Amino acid sequence: TALPIACFLSMEGKTRITPWAGLVVYGGARVTIFIFAVELSIHGHIVDTSFPTQLSLNFAKMPLKVGGRMDLVLIPLTVEIWAAVKIEIRICIWGCFTITKTIWTSRLWSYRAPAITRNIFTIGNYDHDFSPPTFSHLSSLDYDFDQERRSVSDEACRVGQVGGMFPKEPKFLLETAAADDESNVKFSYSVGTYFGGNNVKNGVEMGGPKIVSSDSLPSGIPLYFTVSARNTEGLTSESQCSIPTFDTTLPSGRVEQSFDVSANPFHLSAFFVAHDDSKLLDAGRVAVGLGVGSSNVVPWHDFEYTSISKNDDAKDDLQRFASPRLGLLSTKPVGMKMVLGPQYCASFCLSFASHCVSFDYDYDTRECRVQKTIEGPDAELRVLRSFHNFERIGVGHSKWLEYRNLSLEHGKVYAINTRIENVLGYSQRISSKGTLIDFTPPDTAPILNVKYNITTADGCSASIKQKSCNEITPWPNHRIVVDGEGSLAVFNGHVPFEDKLYTRYNNFVSANFRGFYDEAGIFAYTWAVGRTPLARN
Repeated sequence: TALPIACFLSMEGKTRITPWAGLVVYGGARVTIFIFAVELSIHGHIVDTSFPTQLSLNFAKMPLKVGGRMDLVLIPLTVEIWAAVKIEIRICIWGCFTITKTIWTSRLWSYRAPAITRNIFTIGNYDHDFSPPTFSHLSSLDYDFDQERRSVSDEACRVGQVGGMFPKEPKFLLETAAADDESNVKFSYSVGTYFGGNNVKNGVEMGGPKIVSSDSLPSGIPLYFTVSARNTEGLTSESQCSIPTFDTTLPSGRVEQSFDVSANPFHLSAFFVAHDDSKLLDAGRVAVGLGVGSSNVVPWHDFEYTSISKNDDAKDDLQRFASPRLGLLSTKPVGMKMVLGPQYCASFCLSFASHCVSFDYDYDTRECRVQKTIEGPDAELRVLRSFHNFERIGVGHSKWLEYRNLSLEHGKVYAINTRIENVLGYSQRISSKGTLIDFTPPDTAPILNVKYNITTADGCSASIKQKSCNEITPWPNHRIVVDGEGSLAVFNGHVPFEDKLYTRYNNFVSANFRGFYDEAGIFAYTWAVGRTPLARN
């Protein structure tokens, strides 16, 4: 049978006895009117003398400390004057008795002479502790916050964010190691935005050498912790540690599809870029499907991304950023300033170190906004005035995503979907806007008496306005039509919807058309003049 065992880390007991002696005097006057009585009294204490005696027994560290002391407390004179109003009713039925009720009482005046205090004796084996607590290295197995594994620490103070929490309910773990041979040690911590600072938190009690706290802290900036260890004598030692950022946001990024509209039934591609305050896991997940978030074309599978390389050959600060894009981010900037050009805005952004991820610059008002994120699900790029967004090169992760040998269907939108996660367990799904698959040329208005109507596979030579020749469909992509009389598509002459077959003018030609229609929209119109149908001479 196991026996109960009690373990006392510290104990303190005190016993107090207070003998008392003194002279009490009392006097008063009384006036009675009908049933009302008014009393005025004076109370006096002369030479109040007490002898507080205390016996103490305590220990936090051995040896046991026993002590006692006796004090003298002498108050020469205390005087108080009181007034009261009472109702008294005398009733006599087979005997007389009086009912008294006090309706008002108050102390009108008081005086107390200063107390005289002296120590008569103090005995005990009290030893003073003249040395502050001593910090030691955290040599036990502790949590490695960056790699999510346990490792050996060689520090006296360690702080890190706890994984597995919600971004809006973050927690941090703070631990230290300090001891004192003679006294108990109490711990507290302060937090600042600079080394040794306390402008965020000041003197928060820890309750022990290791705590997990949900205290609110600013995010997106380095935080510096100062841990104080204090013994019972009031002597203090300090140790410092820091955290690069307190992450309260999900990873951000975007998936930029190569084409908004494609006629290739076999191929999809996109460029992936992501950024986060915390370290991302080495691999993410990717899938292809009909619409955002789906995986019914290519199931979810792992993909590895790489860190974006820095531009070490940059001749100025602006060359450390990618080419500008029209618009500004919808997120709140971490810094704002009026500067004379984007090159000065780039220098201002770089002064924020790792928290400079991009910047917005307005060429009209010269306003510069530093951002700690890039375009993504939580940061939209919006057009406003002449703002342009510059993304920093060398910050974040990227990956070229490409899928071939697919079987894509006409008229459907396919999206490349990704899912990324950081070491804290924060995950985010980032998807492309989707690529519309369109295998058919634009439709025309009604055509009658068709003379020529054929669709050919002209590849990259179908139009002089084609944007790219990299991913041309192998299927027929160029429809050629020569309409006949009564058609409502293209009309000779400049009179709307009236077909002019003859003209007396020999210095200009003109035509008009009712319109062309396509589910992907019309990208551009081109026209030519020839001596015969389809000629361009």
